[in-house]
Amino acid sequence: MTAITHHTTPIIIGVALDTYVSQETETIGSTVVEAGNTGKMPLGTTVKTNDGGEAVFCQALSAIGQYNAVVISSGHVASNLTTTNVAAGDGGISKQVGWSQTSIAISAFGWIHTAGRPIGEVAANCANQAILFTTATAGVVDDATISAALIAGVVMKVGATSVSNATARTLIVPVGAYVHPFANPA
Repeated sequence: MTAITHHTTPIIIGVALDTYVSQETETIGSTVVEAGNTGKMPLGTTVKTNDGGEAVFCQALSAIGQYNAVVISSGHVASNLTTTNVAAGDGGISKQVGWSQTSIAISAFGWIHTAGRPIGEVAANCANQAILFTTATAGVVDDATISAALIAGVVMKVGATSVSNATARTLIVPVGAYVHPFANPA
């Protein structure tokens, strides 16, 4: 059996999607990012990945774990996705989501994958190719419809079986994925 490799090579040469930048001046590839993000990489910069996806440059509102789902504000500030922070003050408006492929420290800068085949944290017993929802656990998604926040168009792709323990799995994420208010028709 051949192992599946997760590729995140961007089309823009010199951008390392598997790193993050602290508040100090640092170099990512050939791009300098300065404290306060006044450097050459503005928040919201979007790159294409070699799996047909996208990644956007964001600042972390709080520490974000590797493979965590995040919600992204219009100012490109990312925080761990939970049912609570999606509902807070949104007035029922949909919000952009993504997945961090590396840990990002609080107030640091990093790339959030918003489309393609990112790896994401899913809850125990999450079913394969089922629609996903937010949970009360920061950064974790699930197929349980107890949440009022549907992650539109995103599904888990792992094979023919469900996940037995909470773990990181490859997701299928369309361009423009977002969290949307949801009422269970059951």
